Amino acid sequence: YQLFKDIFVSEDTGFQKPMKGYFDYVFTRIADIDVNQTLIIGDSLSADIKGGQLAGIDTCWFNPESKPNNTNITPTYEIQKLEELYQILEKETKISIS
Repeated sequence: YQLFKDIFVSEDTGFQKPMKGYFDYVFTRIADIDVNQTLIIGDSLSADIKGGQLAGIDTCWFNPESKPNNTNITPTYEIQKLEELYQILEKETKISIS
């Protein structure tokens, strides 16, 4: 099965994250998107994670250097290695199937 339907880079959309326009652009280009099964993965708390929260989707902060989060932005998940995404995706698949 395919985990990624598409990849969107903010510079290519004409909108910057965390702008709502960016997420509107993305959501209109993925047929039958289910925001309850959507995850934004990013390394910026102020752009990626805050933007995902404003759009109402789960977020995953990619934090390979284990930097402290000194903001009021709380990601749904935090990982240090991309391989950790498998555990998150597995967990979410089991939850949604049960």
